[in-house]
Amino acid sequence: MAVSTDSLESHERFAKAIGRCPFPLACDEELEAARLYGVVGQDARRSHRAIFVIDQGGALLHQITWFQPGNIGQFMEIFQALGAV
Repeated sequence: MAVSTDSLESHERFAKAIGRCPFPLACDEELEAARLYGVVGQDARRSHRAIFVIDQGGALLHQITWFQPGNIGQFMEIFQALGAV
């Protein structure tokens, strides 16, 4: 699941632009989830790009609170947390 501070309309445009989204998109326009996970940006209006791997029982397996999409090492950490490597 992906959670973003963007609006539902923005999510719909994103999913349409990429053809379809293989996972659910959730809106956090009020930053409630971002506050709970400690990733609210300095402007207090957006969240940092962050990754949290949570198992089906709700246990936090891995977190990256400042995700950088170009960082291959971070992708490897995520894959390891998912048990994919």
